[in-house]
Amino acid sequence: METPTIYAYDDFRLFLLDWWTARHAVEPDFSKSEASRRLGLPNTRSYFTDVLAGKKVTDLFVERFCQMMDLPADEARYFRALVEFNQADTPEDREVSFERLVTLNRTPYRRVDPKAYQYYRHWWNGAVRAVLSIEDHTDDWAALASRVTPSITPRQAKEAVALMAELGFVALDPRGFWKPTESALSSGDDNRDELVLQMQMQQFDLAKLAIMSAFPLPKDIATSTLSVSASAVETIRARIERFRSEIRSIAHKDPDPADRVYSLCLAFFPLTKAE
Repeated sequence: METPTIYAYDDFRLFLLDWWTARHAVEPDFSKSEASRRLGLPNTRSYFTDVLAGKKVTDLFVERFCQMMDLPADEARYFRALVEFNQADTPEDREVSFERLVTLNRTPYRRVDPKAYQYYRHWWNGAVRAVLSIEDHTDDWAALASRVTPSITPRQAKEAVALMAELGFVALDPRGFWKPTESALSSGDDNRDELVLQMQMQQFDLAKLAIMSAFPLPKDIATSTLSVSASAVETIRARIERFRSEIRSIAHKDPDPADRVYSLCLAFFPLTKAE
């Protein structure tokens, strides 16, 4: 069985499992208990299994894992960053760790384009792109920046357009105005979940600002805490998806020219642990 390439993973536990499976295939005596022993825990033979199940790994054992797997220096650095990323306690720590993963990833078929990551990292890139779709702007960056709320700087507006032009997301039309090249964007296949997560965190940060009246514009915000059954959860999820589909349809079929940009954030998540 071929040894897995660590750069193809965004979950260090999945990498550990695949690494052990490949090792066990050529060395049957290398059990999960044996892995625990080689990690320096002869009396705690379930440690490796516990880590695969979600146990947090300390810095000491991160180094022991690198030694046990005999990772080259570059792969060891990526493994350390991957552990930090998966065990991050805050969105800020997760973002910093993800930036390191983008920088350290050396596999061409699994590489995240750093520029694409930069697009999803800052909420105003998408906002500027949306403004360009409904208004005509050239290189008056102050005018473009003034159309976005919360406020961004002319430099941020300029850098957003430059980044999107390099990515092919916007281009100058025959009249000399910056316009989106496509009506919709996809984050792509590689690390799509993480790129979307970065954008979602940005959007909910904006929602918090809206609640604090950072926007002078009208806003509709409501929250609810519910007690529901498992079947009701599935019904609500289906209704939310249908609602999202209806909203997209309304925007797509809008008979009037778009003249403003709005953000819609929906979140439905548990406040109790499943039994």
